Amino acid sequence: MKMVRTLSALALSAMLVGASVLPAAAAFQQSVLDGIILIRSGAPDADGTMTYWQGTGFFVGEEGQDPQYIVTNCHVVEDFILAGKALGGGELHVLFDQDDEAEAYLVDYDAEKDLAVLRLAEPTDKRAPLSMRQAEDSMLGDEVYAVGYPLAADVTVQAVNSSSKEDATVTTGSISRLLTESGTGRNLIQTDAALSGGNSGGPLTDGTGAVIGVNTYGSDLDQNLFYAVSISELLPILDRNNIPYAIAEAGGGNTMMYVAIGAVVVVAVLAAVVVLSRKKKAAPAPQQPSQSQPEEGRQPVLRSMAGQHGGMVVPLHHQPVQVGRDRAVCRLVYQDGTPGVSSRHCQIFFDEQENLFVVTDLNSTYGTFLADGQRLAPNTPVKLAPRSSIYLGEVANTIYLELE
Repeated sequence: MKMVRTLSALALSAMLVGASVLPAAAAFQQSVLDGIILIRSGAPDADGTMTYWQGTGFFVGEEGQDPQYIVTNCHVVEDFILAGKALGGGELHVLFDQDDEAEAYLVDYDAEKDLAVLRLAEPTDKRAPLSMRQAEDSMLGDEVYAVGYPLAADVTVQAVNSSSKEDATVTTGSISRLLTESGTGRNLIQTDAALSGGNSGGPLTDGTGAVIGVNTYGSDLDQNLFYAVSISELLPILDRNNIPYAIAEAGGGNTMMYVAIGAVVVVAVLAAVVVLSRKKKAAPAPQQPSQSQPEEGRQPVLRSMAGQHGGMVVPLHHQPVQVGRDRAVCRLVYQDGTPGVSSRHCQIFFDEQENLFVVTDLNSTYGTFLADGQRLAPNTPVKLAPRSSIYLGEVANTIYLELE
């Protein structure tokens, strides 16, 4: 009993120390500033006089790589788009600093979603790509941060006297609602993080620094209501243009989780010491290493949870199974026009020696994802344990990997 009391006291001490050292809540991640950029667009008016507007954008790309692509609001570059189609002579630049700029090029846009994607002629080492995360209902009430340039969007360039990343402003608020806008069908994030013209096209980030929305406008009826276009609306645009991006892991700011993990580790280590101290000195007979074997009599299967399949099960034998819309080669076939599913989307087989499923994305348009939202690299096999799941493009296209 004395040993038990000692263990309990040590575990409690570990939790208290952990709680005192770790921060109480997530704070704004300064690294977000490395990914934002000031955008300047210009267009001639009817008599040929150039008028300029400015807004904010942020870089996307693979983690650790120099970025080339920029996300912003469509309305930030709307006049440039109209000038290019009608008047001609439009200008589009990004400003890294007061006297450091580069020409940008329009890649794609969706006026209804109020999103646009730009690119530089070459990747730049002056900024870093920001990772993204789709907003979920569980995030209601979470603290968020809106980042942009003061008085930058929708005003003339003469009103701006700074443009470096350090000159950006950060406003803080919380997520109050996730909604679908009537008329457009776009997914929006409602927040009380104050937005002004300077935030148009800038990122709305969570406490880990992941972008969850593109700041777009404030309410005309309530000065405390502001809106950002959800990242879920941006990903299809990036996918159809084969633009690389990084999806952040969910969570990352739960202090109590880390404290609990630390306490469990302490208890486990101390418990092991007690157990070992009570063992006889005679060493146990050595055990032979064993390989993981499939559970006897159980068959590896794919179970589709898509509404069109009604829980259909596809057995895996000794050959890979392709999944997609092409009826000629796919054994798990989706209907033509299924959102998020390519003709030959992915391939799955079961490795009997390792007792693991092996999933390979076949360079699909909308991507193959793990249950936590991590996108699989194209043409790169990934091993998954039984009872795992994946989804094709959208969560509605979830497939369970099971033994039954």
